[in-house]
Amino acid sequence: MRPARWLGSIAAVTVFAAQLTSPATASPDCSPTVDDRTFASVSTLRDLNAQVAGFGVRATGSPAHHRLISWLEHRVQHLSGMSVRSERFPIVRWQPGPGLLISHGVVPVAAPIPYSAPGLRSGELVKLPAGTPITAANARGKVVLRDFPAVDRGYFAEPVLNQDMVDAGIAGAAGLIVAFPFPHEQMRGYWDPHLGTHYRVPGVFVGADAALKLQIGERTTIGVLAGRFPASTRSLIATLPGLSSERIVIDTNTDGVGWVQENGTVGLLALAEHFARQPLRCRPRTLEFVFATGHLHRPAEGSEFRARALDGEYDRGSVAFAFVLEHLGTREFLPSAGSLQPTGAAELSGWFAGSPVLSQAASTALAGRAVDRTFVLPGSDVPVPGRVPPQCSFGGIGTHFHSHLVPTMAMISGPWTLWAPAFGAEAVDHERMRRQVLAAGDAITALGPVPRDQIAGPYLDLRRARAAGAPTCSHELPPEWAPRR
Repeated sequence: MRPARWLGSIAAVTVFAAQLTSPATASPDCSPTVDDRTFASVSTLRDLNAQVAGFGVRATGSPAHHRLISWLEHRVQHLSGMSVRSERFPIVRWQPGPGLLISHGVVPVAAPIPYSAPGLRSGELVKLPAGTPITAANARGKVVLRDFPAVDRGYFAEPVLNQDMVDAGIAGAAGLIVAFPFPHEQMRGYWDPHLGTHYRVPGVFVGADAALKLQIGERTTIGVLAGRFPASTRSLIATLPGLSSERIVIDTNTDGVGWVQENGTVGLLALAEHFARQPLRCRPRTLEFVFATGHLHRPAEGSEFRARALDGEYDRGSVAFAFVLEHLGTREFLPSAGSLQPTGAAELSGWFAGSPVLSQAASTALAGRAVDRTFVLPGSDVPVPGRVPPQCSFGGIGTHFHSHLVPTMAMISGPWTLWAPAFGAEAVDHERMRRQVLAAGDAITALGPVPRDQIAGPYLDLRRARAAGAPTCSHELPPEWAPRR
């Protein structure tokens, strides 16, 4: 996710106009957009989001995650015409428990760093400034204190946090403390990195107020009371037949924390319920709703495995395009006077689209539903000439489908509240969420009868170039275990 780069890509959006026809055209009495009067209301979406958040931390493969998946399965399998199956993945799950920190007395811990090593360790507390590598020479046997990286949004810090945890393990450190510039209460339950790589040392987050209690040079005890267990997790795939067996694949992830990550499940439920109410004649294509697992345990990233399957099927004509929904209805919170405060605006968001037809459908849908502060973009990374595609990243799990050269759209935002569940319902504007999901439904409806090759546009040449040996994006997933020293 790289929203800071989205603004620089706005000029790259291409407007496409054409006469669109298809042999699988819906009946003329079918609505060209989603009927606002029958679609899930704001209060319904809020209630659904409250139920999802009410399962608590949905760590991949945890009991809470299993309960959420079963709840989703129950809802979708009772929709008219819907068939449901699962894809299962073995994992070593990490079950979070409390963090412990003692340094001149007990220091409040906002959260354990996800996938950090269980157990208690002690050592001298040392502070290493940003940019100073953690090595055996400066960290062996010690508890390292770091400030949270200075970033525009919290998720930008993930590569630094991950590297520090890996380096601390290799260096033989006793543990790692990361201090936020925000108060303890706002950072309770913070969850990132979300790579799902098991680290070799315990690590904890502390708020700015708690960090003041730490004494550099003092013997400090750090601990994480978590568990590691062999387990399995599953993605749900719900299929709603259309006039054609060609599929539109709509994807989100199910594991998450709080009201923001991942409320795309609410959007998919609302869309599934809407399209299941439509008569068959109004569904030109089959719709596949993927409630994927593994985004918080990325060695089992269900969206990546689904994308690999679609990539293999695409040339056989069974897939039209993929559409990913993540982090809907988010409000903007920015640092102010030492804490995160709402600005009163919506968080900036991106609607990534990989072809002119997909871009035009997105622009039209956003305008039709008056969704502001959202930019239609071709990617979030710097283009690489000669690579197919030139831009690999769609900011989130849409990247998996686009980088596999499946025609893709992806709607996503990346607010400070993304990994900070303490903000609760305050983080989400459900009226905005509704307009976003309606816009998504409008785009799906408009593209339903559009010929597959027109939707694909440049993807067809990109797939031919890849087959001829052109370089493409990496599809390597994170390791399940960090390296040893």
